[in-house]
Amino acid sequence: MTGPVINHVAITMAPELLDDGGRAELLDFYGEVFGWTEGDNTGERGNPLILLTGVFGHFIYLLPGDPALHAPPMDHFGMMVETESELDEILARATRRAEVDDRVRIIAKESKTTHGSTHDFTLTNCYIGFGMPLLVELQHITRHAHARS
Repeated sequence: MTGPVINHVAITMAPELLDDGGRAELLDFYGEVFGWTEGDNTGERGNPLILLTGVFGHFIYLLPGDPALHAPPMDHFGMMVETESELDEILARATRRAEVDDRVRIIAKESKTTHGSTHDFTLTNCYIGFGMPLLVELQHITRHAHARS
C-alpha cells in the first residue's frame, strides 16, 4: 500500500428506511446487483446495516438517525471494477431491476479518454442508486500506452 485507502462509506439514513422491511429491500437490491452481503453489527451502536462489498475490510455502513443525509442528485461514492464486462454485468442486473421498480436510479454508461504524455486512459463509468441518498459510481479504467515511434 502506498498511502491511505478508503475502506468504507458511512451514511446516516432515515430510521424508517432501515426498519426490517427497508433492510430487506436494500439487502435484496445490493445483494442481487452488486453481490454485497450483510455484515455482523454485533457491538455496534444504533443497529446499523453493514453491507460487505466482497473485498476484505471494505463496506458500506448505513446508520439510522436524525437528521438523515440528504444529498444532491449526483452525489456519489465510486467503486472500481476489474473489467468493463464486469461493469456491464452489474449494470444489466440494475437495469432489470429498474424495469420493475421505479425507485432504481441509473445514469447510463459512458466512456471518456484522457490523453497523457506516455499513456492515454479511458474511463468507463455508470451510476446506480437505490434507497441510499448517494449513488454508486462504477468505474473501469483502461490504460493505453502510446505507440513508439
